[in-house]
Amino acid sequence: MSGEAVLVPYTDILRQECPRLRILVAGKVRGSGAGKSALINAVFGVDATPVSHRTPGEHDIDKPLIFAENDRVIIHDSKGFEAGEETNVQKVLDFIERRSKMPALGDRLHAIWVCAEIPFAGARLFEKGVERILKECRGNGSSSIRPYFPPHFTASVPIIVVFTKLDILRETQEKILEEDLEGQGEEMDDEAFEAKVEAVVDEAVQNLCVEPLRALTPSDCPEYPWVATSNGRESRFKKTITKLVNLALESAEIEKVWIGMAIAQRSHAKASIEASIRIGRKRYWHGLFSDIFLGFTMRRLLDVLQKDIVNVWNMEDPENCLKRPEFLALLSVLVEDLSDENRNNYPLTKAAVQAVIEHPTAIITAGPTAIVVLFAEWVRGTYKKTKSSVRCLMGFLVDLTLTMDTLFYLVLAGGRKPMKIGLVNRALRIYKTRKAPVHASIRAWTDGWSVFGHLDANVVINKIADIITEHSVKPERWEMRDEVVDESWMAVDALRETKMV
Repeated sequence: MSGEAVLVPYTDILRQECPRLRILVAGKVRGSGAGKSALINAVFGVDATPVSHRTPGEHDIDKPLIFAENDRVIIHDSKGFEAGEETNVQKVLDFIERRSKMPALGDRLHAIWVCAEIPFAGARLFEKGVERILKECRGNGSSSIRPYFPPHFTASVPIIVVFTKLDILRETQEKILEEDLEGQGEEMDDEAFEAKVEAVVDEAVQNLCVEPLRALTPSDCPEYPWVATSNGRESRFKKTITKLVNLALESAEIEKVWIGMAIAQRSHAKASIEASIRIGRKRYWHGLFSDIFLGFTMRRLLDVLQKDIVNVWNMEDPENCLKRPEFLALLSVLVEDLSDENRNNYPLTKAAVQAVIEHPTAIITAGPTAIVVLFAEWVRGTYKKTKSSVRCLMGFLVDLTLTMDTLFYLVLAGGRKPMKIGLVNRALRIYKTRKAPVHASIRAWTDGWSVFGHLDANVVINKIADIITEHSVKPERWEMRDEVVDESWMAVDALRETKMV
């Protein structure tokens, strides 16, 4: 159908307007630095050269850090503000104002993260230069939760203050408490000890960080949002990075910047799920449950849905495993139990795989002796608005999103290595074992439709979102088992034979 040329992934359209999230990271250089590089690495899943280790001669705020492994974020770094460096402070303020004036959304500054290491032994929290920036960019009395630039600035940029190295503060407080208990000859059970340490750490953050920050903001202005973070591998510290991502999303008032942040980050699966749903609402998910796609091939519809969701999750995938037809075919097999069509049981051949790669629309066969179909039976032909097809499309959106959710935690557990076919196979098998209640929910809900012809797309999309949220991976229950993986695509029958729990 000639109209299929209009099926461009919505994420591609967004990328044309705002290719990358642009963040200014500011903070002092003291000892090993304010933890800026480690913070960038933890949030965006990159390997950033320590930004605090550059020499003054090498530094230029207008020359950003761009990462080959994650091309959805640009970082501008302000160098440290030593005593008397008023020139550099003014350069930063001028940079902020200049970037705020730029007409193209992709060229503007989207956020400022002011990083400060939690101080010890009476050290100063902020350099004088950072204090000046915070005062210059403080709120103007607005009731908004985020600060705004003063009247001579033409635009606003959300600012978040990030207190780094929370793990060191916690280790220090743990040691102090242990020594106190030992000195007093007392004991404390683990739960009580943890609660005591948490309370002491929270109080220390308030006294050492939050109160000095509040002193920079007049009482009639909104306070700067802040978060205390650590890059430690323990669960409690990983949650601090999640808090930062949530705060960044809450501060983004422009929808496209919110989506840009959700796509760029690689540390918060729930943000990726929410972005998938938001983008779906913007364009194609609505169309799938109306009449506008009647006559389009199912393969073309699934292809654009696949690309949008995969783009949102923004995983490091140099071989494009997640956009391959083999992945799409295996996803179609996951969904087939929701279809009223008979399952295609023809064996998969190398000729079939190559034929689909070379001729993506040629997905049907004349019989068992001809080129064999790669996809499940329900993907054949054109889209028809039937209860079976809508049920399958719901299943496809849910299954793909939850498979990506599973992949997210596999990648995180494996040290964020680039995507490989074996990892995709593993995620599909893991999700297959737990998909039964997911599909049961979909079927039970769709079976309850009485007036199918007047189906409200928003109601369907809300149900998809609810099912995804209910069945998404719960990190606290995530169990990682070592497994030998095959770096070639699994056969569709192998996936079919994977037992469900």
